Amino acid sequence: MAGFFTRGIILEQRKEPALRRKLRTFFNANYAGMLFESDFPCDGAALAGEQIIEIARLARIVDERDGVLLHEKLEKARQMGIQVVVGDAIDDEPYVSSQMNPMLFLPTEAAEGLRLAAKAVGNPKIYFAVYKNLNDMDLKTKIPKDINGVEIRRIHGRYPAEIRTMDTFDKDGFAMLVGVCSLIHLYRAVYEHRLQSTCFVTVAGDCVVNPMNLEVSIGMTPTQLFERCGLAEDPGYVVIGGSMTGTVCEDPDSYPVGTMSRAVLALRDEEKKRRYQCIGCGRCVEVCPESLTPFYINRYIELGKLEELAFYDMHRCIGCGTCSYVCPAKVDIADNIKTARAEIERRRPVAKEAD
Repeated sequence: MAGFFTRGIILEQRKEPALRRKLRTFFNANYAGMLFESDFPCDGAALAGEQIIEIARLARIVDERDGVLLHEKLEKARQMGIQVVVGDAIDDEPYVSSQMNPMLFLPTEAAEGLRLAAKAVGNPKIYFAVYKNLNDMDLKTKIPKDINGVEIRRIHGRYPAEIRTMDTFDKDGFAMLVGVCSLIHLYRAVYEHRLQSTCFVTVAGDCVVNPMNLEVSIGMTPTQLFERCGLAEDPGYVVIGGSMTGTVCEDPDSYPVGTMSRAVLALRDEEKKRRYQCIGCGRCVEVCPESLTPFYINRYIELGKLEELAFYDMHRCIGCGTCSYVCPAKVDIADNIKTARAEIERRRPVAKEAD
């Protein structure tokens, strides 16, 4: 029952059939498995922790869950004495399965990548984490208890579940989350000396003929991915990222897919583009996982009183999008907060360098 009464929302996951379908590759014509020069042996067992971190730096690996360079994350974890390393395959947003699917279809790369990351930070405990509330999955995509001997822990509760992940691992010690896709790239960097030139994305939505997970060249466009998967009709809008936290893409022909894209969604419903007046129902306050008051935050943003927002702790917003999802007026509160935070940061005076 842990997490059942926490704030948030229960979402229909809509991960099938993309989750159960085999991971496919889709690379640019000039892709040739880019390599980096290194004198390190292609053998994880022969490498010291510092060498694994250096290989992650040479391979330019980025953690897809937060955009942090993997070598920086591992180095910091090593200094902090991390006790648990968790391979994050939670994917708790609708449609998105671009971490779970590679974990299931590339189990050796995922598990050995996790072991390499653990060795780099001092050999702590290791686990994979997935979201438990996947109600629309059939037996073909049943999540196993372990991946190549690494235990899988299931994260309970309402969306957004990822913010409660640490609660699951508290009893095991101080934990660090690392995206599964970056662990796969770490394995390839160690054993094949491959640069990270690809990323994993879910291509889905109610306009997509063949929803699937793809490993694609970084820099490909949504239009190219839709040509690969097929469109049943022209979408009302295209979202880069999750349906909850993603960004509406106005130009699918030129927008580049990157390491943090996670999903490219072609959706029929145009409600996300509509704008109405807030009716003051307070539903956004009831579901906010950080116990903020999005209603008041959005009101002050609309009035242009950004200096008043500190009183409402806007800095604690995690950008999960639950407020926008439940809003009956279809006000995109989450996007308004994101824009306001960027404006506040822009206005912030730059400290002068000491003479």
